[in-house]
Amino acid sequence: MRSILPVALLTAAGLFAGVNTASAAGGYPGFQCFKTADRDVYCSDAQVKNHDGGAAWIKTCPADVVKNLKGKPYIESTRPKGAHSC
Repeated sequence: MRSILPVALLTAAGLFAGVNTASAAGGYPGFQCFKTADRDVYCSDAQVKNHDGGAAWIKTCPADVVKNLKGKPYIESTRPKGAHSC
């Protein structure tokens, strides 16, 4: 069962609308990605069109994965090989 992520966690990760989380190297549309403290990379299976789409995808990830999120989520133009899905 997936838990609803605490607002504080989403705020710390910069996932609310209006917060710029796209990297300088990539932009929308693109694959929403993030790294965990264990250096695992998670990316969306499909490209997202904007911040809201990226935030919605991250909310589908299990809470135990998102709580280990390290740094801000970023956008890649191609999905990295070996990236995990949520």
